[in-house]
Amino acid sequence: MALPGEVLTEKVVAIAGEIDQMSAEQISALPTLLGSDFRLFGKITQCFCFIDLNLRRALELFYLAGLLPEKWKKEYPRIRDASLTEALADVVRGLDPKIEPVAETLVWLEAISKFRGFRNLAGHSAARGHPNADVYVFANKNPDDAKRAGQKLPKHGFQISVVGRSEFFEMVQAAKEGEDWLGKKMPQWAKYYPEAK
Repeated sequence: MALPGEVLTEKVVAIAGEIDQMSAEQISALPTLLGSDFRLFGKITQCFCFIDLNLRRALELFYLAGLLPEKWKKEYPRIRDASLTEALADVVRGLDPKIEPVAETLVWLEAISKFRGFRNLAGHSAARGHPNADVYVFANKNPDDAKRAGQKLPKHGFQISVVGRSEFFEMVQAAKEGEDWLGKKMPQWAKYYPEAK
């Protein structure tokens, strides 16, 4: 599971330092989330349901057009979700820039990859609020997730991520824009890259 790079603000750094000093019981006692928080988490999760659907559709389209790079053919159609944007970016790098705005498309795919980390926090970590700050505190106990994020599980056994609510909201809005962009790209790609005969 890919996790996002931290959005470091003074608030997040201060709260993360405070959380590092808490016991597991104190972390568990942090305030529960509100309905609006759950709606936000649901929104990013659904965005990624559509993003992943369209990423897989795009890879299928390019596979059938004979444009999927060799490195991805052995994994297709079972490419891991976390690798979908990387696989599609490899396709896009090989497209004719007279037809495809390669640089712009790569920027969008990189952004979608970044957004995935926030979706993974919302979908795979236990979340709480904080009594004195407008942040989410995410806790995860999976050692494999911690290892992929370049962390070891600390003494209390949780991998902790702190994200400002406003930063998370902005990321969800950007993920929705990525979903919309990708949805508009699908008919264009279908038009320009038909199935190979």
